[in-house]
Amino acid sequence: MTEPLRRFFVPTGSLRARNVTLGADLAHRLGRVLRLKRGDRVLLSEGGGREYEVQLTGVSPYAVTGVVLGEREALPEPEATLVLYQSLIRANRFDLVLEKGTEIGVARFVPVITARSLVQGEGEPAAARGERWRRIVIEAAEQSGRGRPPRVDAPLPFEEAVRQARGLKVMAFEGERGRSLGTYLRGLARRPETVSLFIGPEGGFEDSEVDLTREAGAEIVSLGRRILRSETAGIVASALVLDALGELDV
Repeated sequence: MTEPLRRFFVPTGSLRARNVTLGADLAHRLGRVLRLKRGDRVLLSEGGGREYEVQLTGVSPYAVTGVVLGEREALPEPEATLVLYQSLIRANRFDLVLEKGTEIGVARFVPVITARSLVQGEGEPAAARGERWRRIVIEAAEQSGRGRPPRVDAPLPFEEAVRQARGLKVMAFEGERGRSLGTYLRGLARRPETVSLFIGPEGGFEDSEVDLTREAGAEIVSLGRRILRSETAGIVASALVLDALGELDV
């Protein structure tokens, strides 16, 4: 059985001609990290609706060249837009949310600074952190076959995040016992186009934050009887939302 081709996102405009040339960043990944060589085939995408099968004709530390053999439609993105408002937590755990949320189908991540957040960034400039987050979602989207990588916003204070959230707003809160996330979504008469999902930090949301979100029209729901870590809650809740909306069906 033929192994699936590795997929990579490339800058817009890279695939306008039959012969393609890719820069040093991708050359390093393909040549030094993955040990690909002349004659190997890969799938390249600019993040649109098409992806292109390319045979490598040259691999050096500074550039990769190839020839386009064919094109096809990329896998469709979920019809429902899921925006995950994930409270900031420890850096390695937040990175896990980005990676797994991308694999599941999150369309956009908004890091949120709540009262109990562990604010990241000591010793790491904001630009470097943002670039690290961007690389994580790109590589996760490549691995999982996404048509395009999700967007990762700059961190927002909680009140601002609540004000800018659009569509159906949902907050997962351990203090809620009467209504589960999945049951609530499956009971909706109309399928939402956008879901803004709020996940709290280690220690949870403060009552004032829950009240503010409720006043903004959000629904407060439960993720079950067990208390989940913040990163687990973000991943599980994202999967529950997309499953309830039929986005994980085969």
